[in-house]
Amino acid sequence: MVSGLWGWHFVLLLALLAVVAAVVFSVIVAIRRSRAQGTAAPVVQLALTISAAWAGLTLLGAILTTVFWFTPQTYPGFELRVRSYWPVSDAWASGQGLDVEGVPRIFGGFTDAQVTASGLSLSTRMLLAAGDLAGSLVTVSIALLVALACFRLIQGRPFAPEIARLSLVAAAICLVGGVASQVLHQLGGGSAAREVIAAGNAPESLIAAMGVSIDWWPVAAAVGLSAASVLFRFGSRLQRDTDLLV
Repeated sequence: MVSGLWGWHFVLLLALLAVVAAVVFSVIVAIRRSRAQGTAAPVVQLALTISAAWAGLTLLGAILTTVFWFTPQTYPGFELRVRSYWPVSDAWASGQGLDVEGVPRIFGGFTDAQVTASGLSLSTRMLLAAGDLAGSLVTVSIALLVALACFRLIQGRPFAPEIARLSLVAAAICLVGGVASQVLHQLGGGSAAREVIAAGNAPESLIAAMGVSIDWWPVAAAVGLSAASVLFRFGSRLQRDTDLLV
């Protein structure tokens, strides 16, 4: 079983390396073509292709993951939120080259673990699935915004009004989806930990983590996208006035 898992991991690693190599090669080719033609069109076209593919693959992955959460005998990975502290023996610590003289015990532990678990309740699976979906929608919205901006730039309309509107929509999705994803994942992970512990499938020192901690990057992303929306709207007005003068 371990060798089989390692085989799949090795295949996935090779696929990832192949994708990265293909992207790097495409970027190099696009830059050379841009220099030869004296235009940024090849680079913009490549950015359009990558961002559109990124949005499509992320959306497809989100749909498949959501389906997997409610498919029997399929257990997507998630973050189990627990608190665990246990004493580490002096012999082990000394073996690691640590001076523990005068210290009776060294305590260690973990608060998060990436696991899979079967038999989770429907409410827990709904929380985890919703957290995955909300996080994926943030990625999709940003990728679509980049794709639309590149598409309009190729058309010679870098300040098209719909870019400003989509920037504002993406800001809202980043703010709501980014925070909601964190909250849902943490609530789902805590609920899953309680169920695993209640089922007797965890060490005695394990307790479910309580509370929710928020990383505020969605707020910063929303502010940045809102500012970009204002700039695109202002640029659209300038472009319209210029077209009327011409």
